[in-house]
Amino acid sequence: MEATMHLAIASRSPLIRAGLASGLGAREGVLVVLAAESFAALRAASFGGAEVVIVDCADAADAPEPAFAADGPRIIVLADPGDERIGEWLIDGCSVLPRDASSEQIAAAAEASLAGLVATPPAFAADALRYERVGERRSVPPGFDALTPRERQVLVEMSHGLGNREIGGALGISAHTAKFHVAQIIAKLDAQSRAHAVAKALRAGLVDV
Repeated sequence: MEATMHLAIASRSPLIRAGLASGLGAREGVLVVLAAESFAALRAASFGGAEVVIVDCADAADAPEPAFAADGPRIIVLADPGDERIGEWLIDGCSVLPRDASSEQIAAAAEASLAGLVATPPAFAADALRYERVGERRSVPPGFDALTPRERQVLVEMSHGLGNREIGGALGISAHTAKFHVAQIIAKLDAQSRAHAVAKALRAGLVDV
């Protein structure tokens, strides 16, 4: 039996909330457990036990609180093209999709986020490099100087989307050793996931894709 993925939805628009709930709820293996007008309202309700939260961000008033992906469920942000917050959200480890994304695309992004990945269109990914985090200067991520030469090599392979076994093959080390290095990188960069660590390195210009 296919496991059910529990989702919650935040949107200031009742029509968008209803549309998202209807479209996603109709998909097999998906259960919409809660819908509210804001991320704060979802948090106050402990997200209804959702594993993934979809946040519709039409304007600045809809922006979730700072570091809203640091704990709790995975986050998918729905944003307009050109929104200067896209890069910030991606760096925080959130998936970001266009506001007109289909229920199929949102469900796929939710599955990816549960696997520790960040889902976003190529154009949005470019925004992670184009825009700076509000109020911050571009800088080396905290902990990067603490990375060993081998960990830096592993980080480069991570940016190419390689798994532990593939990283091991590329660098001539075991998959177990590669896994250890990945864990060290995530810890030293204070990242939430592999994708978050790579996003931080991309933003600082430390790796290329």
